[in-house]
Amino acid sequence: MDILRKELNAIYDSQHLSDEILDNCEIQRYKHIIESLASVSDALYVITDALADHCYIYSGSLARLLGLTSEPQYCTEQNSSDEDVIYSRIHPADLVEKRMLEYEFFKFVNPLSASEKKTYVATSRFRIKSYKGQYIYVDNSTQVLHPSPCGKIWLILCKYAISPDQKPTDDIQAAIICTATGAIKRFSFTQDKCRILTAREKEIMTLIMNGNLSKQIAAILGISVNTVNRHRQNIISKLSVNNSAEAISAAISMKLL
Repeated sequence: MDILRKELNAIYDSQHLSDEILDNCEIQRYKHIIESLASVSDALYVITDALADHCYIYSGSLARLLGLTSEPQYCTEQNSSDEDVIYSRIHPADLVEKRMLEYEFFKFVNPLSASEKKTYVATSRFRIKSYKGQYIYVDNSTQVLHPSPCGKIWLILCKYAISPDQKPTDDIQAAIICTATGAIKRFSFTQDKCRILTAREKEIMTLIMNGNLSKQIAAILGISVNTVNRHRQNIISKLSVNNSAEAISAAISMKLL
C-alpha cells in the first residue's frame, strides 16, 4: 500500500458505506455485464467494490499481452481494492501520476449527487510492461459504475486498452471528462511529483545510489540505522515499488534525483 492509497481509503471511509444496505445482486449483475464485454473486446476491465475492498478483473487478449495468462480470456478476483496484478506492471513514474489522478477524481466526485457521479470519467495514457518486458502505452479510464443507495461511491469501473498512440510523452495526459457536457479538465502532476519525497528522503536515496549501506548512511547523516531504514521503507511505499533499486530507477525517471 502506498501513501496515496491511504488518501483514497480516507475518502472511502468517510462515506460510511457499512451503514447502508447494499444489494450484492448489483455486483453480480455488473460482473456478468463486464465479463461479457471483456469476452468480445481486447480490453481489460476492473470492477472495484469500495465497501468490501475487493476487485474483479476481466480481460480479453490484453491480459495475455501483459503476461497475466496464456489463455484468450482472463478472470480473477483480488482481496484488495488495488488491482496489484496490474499496478505492478505500470511504469513506476506513471503509476505515481495515476494514483494522483485517482485521488483528484474521487475527491471531485465524492460530494456530487448519484446521477452526477456517473457523468464523470478520469482518463490517462501511460506505460505498462508486456510479457516481453517492454513498455507499451495503454489508455485508461476510471468511473463510478454504480453509486450506493445513498449516492456514495460504491462500485468503480477501470478500463485498460492498448493505445493507438505509442509515441512517448512526459506525463500521463491526465484529465477528468464530463460525459454530459463534453467539458474537459486537464491535470499536470509535475510539481506534485517533485514534492512526493522529502529533502531527507532524496538525500538518503542519493547516498544509496552511490553504494552506501544503511549503517554508512546513518554515520554520514548522524542518525540511527532504524531511522534510515524507516526512511527507506517510506520511499518504497511512496513510489509504489518493491525495493530500493526500483525506487532509484523510478526516482531517476521522475527526475527527482
